[in-house]
Amino acid sequence: MRSTKVAGWIATAFGTVHIVLSPVGVRDTWSQAVSDGWWNTFTLDESTTLAQYERSEALWISLASFGVPVFVLGCYILWSTHQNHRVPGWIGWLILIWALLLTTAVPASPAWALLLCGAFLILGDSKKTNPSPSSAALPQNVAH
Repeated sequence: MRSTKVAGWIATAFGTVHIVLSPVGVRDTWSQAVSDGWWNTFTLDESTTLAQYERSEALWISLASFGVPVFVLGCYILWSTHQNHRVPGWIGWLILIWALLLTTAVPASPAWALLLCGAFLILGDSKKTNPSPSSAALPQNVAH
């Protein structure tokens, strides 16, 4: 479970840093978006001006980024380890594949932390130290 817990802390830290630091670089754009009114201030349409592009970029690197889901995943992993629940290795494999694509596309990104997260989840699942539920439920030394 130690490897799984480490993966949870990595994911939680990655998400937190992304949530906190990403908006800092685009705070002027966010300020303008809030001043213009929150409702429907962003669009999925193709940007035609620099201001539209900057607003779209601010959205996708902060509020609409993967920071929040990775943070939630990290919290879930930590909760699961605290409850002595197994986190399946396939989750680690999916994170590892995603992180591999990210790190090869943008090597200077912090996606390297996600590679570690995936690897630790895989390692944690390979060390199945908990007895299976069926064997734990069998009575021991029952006298007839």
